[in-house]
Amino acid sequence: MVEETVLHGGVNIVRRRGDRVHRPATAAAPAIHRLLRHLRAAGFDAAPEPLGYDDEGNEVLSFLDGDVHNALPAALHTPELLTSAAVLLRRFHDASATFVASPEDRWQLPARSPAEVICHGDLAPYNCVVRAGRVVGFIDFDNAHPAPRVWDLAYAVYRFAPLHAPTNPDSAGSPEEQALHVARFCRDYGLAPGPFLLDAIADRLTALVASMRERAEAGEAAFQAHIAAGHPALYEEDIRYLRAERERLLRGFAAETRAG
Repeated sequence: MVEETVLHGGVNIVRRRGDRVHRPATAAAPAIHRLLRHLRAAGFDAAPEPLGYDDEGNEVLSFLDGDVHNALPAALHTPELLTSAAVLLRRFHDASATFVASPEDRWQLPARSPAEVICHGDLAPYNCVVRAGRVVGFIDFDNAHPAPRVWDLAYAVYRFAPLHAPTNPDSAGSPEEQALHVARFCRDYGLAPGPFLLDAIADRLTALVASMRERAEAGEAAFQAHIAAGHPALYEEDIRYLRAERERLLRGFAAETRAG
């Protein structure tokens, strides 16, 4: 009998059985499985392989071995980890850019224009697999949807820099240090940062709060718990922080871009 390990995520309860993961399937699962198969065919193997469904209707995916962190510990705030995450995100986007969406595809989040790529939709340390101090894989594609590259990049740098207010428990570094991390992440991704990125982060967090409240009102217990825990207030404070520190962050972007 295969030993089962129960893993509690922010929304789902996931069960690992050997080298397979069983997780609740959403209405978007068929489109996501098509995406995951496309990624592998395009040479991107840093995402789970879809293996169908079990007798209970859960989706079955291959297990990616490594560590997953809700927030990066201090030991992983390194240039090597940032570079690995940025390079992998670029590879994912480039592979997804050739995915042909179907009118039958159902995504959990609305498509955004221009639909340059299929965004992961929740690219953060808690959805990244780390081995030997480097990001080697992405998991949990439930929020994947067509959107511009910057929509994913904005949330990734928000989480990895991290671009949080000092009052956020996951905050780290001064605005200058955060700007340095953002600029390096963007450089390794292949896109120079600027005011558009800060605007995209604020828009991304605003959309996140709106979606969280909508799903809580629809009766989803996980999002009701997030709201009860004060998550919207954290994001709203981070938006105010980005606006208050906008000029310092932009100067930091420019200084690192010149130095690089």
